Amino acid sequence: MRDARAWTYAALFGALWGALEATVGTAVYLGKMPLRGTVMGVLGLLCLVCLRRLQPRPGVCLLAGVVAIFLKVFTLGGFFPGPLIGIAVEAIAVEVAMTATGGRAIGAAIGGAIALATNPLQKLGMMWLVAGSEAVESYLKLGEEAAAAVGLGGIRPMAVFAAVVAATALVGAAGGLWAWRVAGRVVRRMGGRP
Repeated sequence: MRDARAWTYAALFGALWGALEATVGTAVYLGKMPLRGTVMGVLGLLCLVCLRRLQPRPGVCLLAGVVAIFLKVFTLGGFFPGPLIGIAVEAIAVEVAMTATGGRAIGAAIGGAIALATNPLQKLGMMWLVAGSEAVESYLKLGEEAAAAVGLGGIRPMAVFAAVVAATALVGAAGGLWAWRVAGRVVRRMGGRP
């Protein structure tokens, strides 16, 4: 009989992630909290990295992502494509990064950076899909004006957007390393090898 412990852990951590998305995620989105996608992304990283460190089996992050998506859809969260795409991208990014690096801390940092850097890209893509290219141009122009307001006038809109993507990637990398450290403590408390 094969050991199904890894898949049980994946389902449990996916359920935890989905519950966080359905409760905390819904509250921060309804409350219009600033940087809500980043906050939820770091919580997702915590769940995924802990899972992968406890059960270093390829595929567990993908299963956790599927469980989280189902919980998000069938609970208070409802069917909103933005968070669902974010959950899927985060699970894929962490899975690929952790698998490619052999489950090391650098994989958590790379996965976190990719997962969070896609947030502004996803926002821009959804804006283009829903409202068209004029809305994207207005959004980029707004970023240019915001940069000018803080003394960075003359910077091109795409440079401002690239800076935002880079900043969120740095936050994601830091979040991934933080999640790796927390996961190590969880592993030690469970009597495993960190």
